[in-house]
Amino acid sequence: MIYLLAIFLPPLALLIHGKIFQAIFNLLICLFAFVSFIFAILPFITLGLFLVIWGIAVLHAILAVNSAKQDARARQVAEAMRGRG
Repeated sequence: MIYLLAIFLPPLALLIHGKIFQAIFNLLICLFAFVSFIFAILPFITLGLFLVIWGIAVLHAILAVNSAKQDARARQVAEAMRGRG
């Protein structure tokens, strides 16, 4: 579910996982994508540029969310190992 949110609203997915500064950076990327879409001259180049920049924002959000999940799993394993030892 969070990955679906990362595709359609990347900054919101990062905010949900507590990555505030990465969400702000991602929001800047998304705003740049929309500005490039609005102010471009040729429609076919506009769509391509928009999709490339939006893809960068989505990829950044997915990797950051995945990293947060991996960190949580590693913390959980470390706590379990300390509890047994």
